[in-house]
Amino acid sequence: MISVIVPIYNVKAYLSQCIESLLCQTYTDLEIILVDDGSTDGCADICEEYGKKDSRIVIIHRENGGLVSARKAGVKAARGTYIAYVDGDDWIEPDMYQRMYQKMTEERTDIVMCGHYQDTGAAVKKVLHGIPEGRYGKEELVRDVYPRMLVNESFFEWGIYVGVWDKLYRKECLERYQYEVDERVTIGEDAACIYPCLLNAESIYVMEDCFYHYRQTLSSMVKQIPDRELEREKFRILYETVEKSLEKYAGIFDLRQQWKTYMLFAMLPRTDSLYRGCENLDFLFPFSGVKKGERIVLYCAGLYGQRIYHFLKKTGFCSVAAWVDRNYKELGSMGLPVESPEVIPGVSYDAIVIANTYERSRKALYQELIGKYPKEKVHMPDVELIFSEESMKAFGLTENAG
Repeated sequence: MISVIVPIYNVKAYLSQCIESLLCQTYTDLEIILVDDGSTDGCADICEEYGKKDSRIVIIHRENGGLVSARKAGVKAARGTYIAYVDGDDWIEPDMYQRMYQKMTEERTDIVMCGHYQDTGAAVKKVLHGIPEGRYGKEELVRDVYPRMLVNESFFEWGIYVGVWDKLYRKECLERYQYEVDERVTIGEDAACIYPCLLNAESIYVMEDCFYHYRQTLSSMVKQIPDRELEREKFRILYETVEKSLEKYAGIFDLRQQWKTYMLFAMLPRTDSLYRGCENLDFLFPFSGVKKGERIVLYCAGLYGQRIYHFLKKTGFCSVAAWVDRNYKELGSMGLPVESPEVIPGVSYDAIVIANTYERSRKALYQELIGKYPKEKVHMPDVELIFSEESMKAFGLTENAG
């Protein structure tokens, strides 16, 4: 039996699609645990309606306690030999658990993981783990996986993607590490569980098939942060609690330096809220060659590009002469004022800013742009600057942070 834990909080618009995708699984020996974490939008009623239709559904109604405690409640209630997670606003392919259970039993492994789709509605992107498909025993984990598990060969590429929801676990290999997650963690909850869990696994299997649909809405990607100090505190709690956990298991493999790099990657798109004093710099962090007040072409409109755009529009730190992306049609359908890169020759600008945090695609785009436009006007994030002591302090990741 597989126990599927679904934490639910105010996702009424998406919940039925999520539950239907579980009920339609070709693998039928499921226990579907719906953890209603104090929803106020009618999710509780939806859970009850489905509970009447299918005896496999177990419903837990509780006061709002956050994602970590909701997941713990689901694990505590789970009766299955195996555990999986699905977030209440996501959905899965019909054969997800049939295929993953088959690999789990064939390969006799502790954890099986697959790829996923980043789904915005307008655009769908496949995301795979950064290690090849196959089984990895403990020797292979230590030699080939752990050295690049959080951070692959460059800043930034995943080794193993951070989500808990694209994986199937043997229960005894997961529950201890889910229970160990500090309930004060309210951001990065998946990382706090999955990396200690993987360090202690004896074997894993990586699949290159994509089965999970990770929903990203425009509002979730660029949600406003009303309290900067509170947001910094959330990241500080995440950083310190997970670092302590990784220190505990450092005898298996020391992931703490990778963890620091991961944290910087997670915090970089939120520079406007997390980098103390970024608005007082004379350049646009982390683009050291882009000066305050210049007219820029902002290239890329993913999460990072969207946050830079909103920061610039709000503060006037630089003026945006054009915001461009190859996927401008899909992004435009989401309501973003993004144009085709073909408009660049007709725009008056001082700098082209590549708002891409992934090194491989960022460098490829840079080479393309310097072949068309003056090299001195094309700017990538300065990775050395991101890792500088001054930046670490401004992000609150050093002991001397203010």
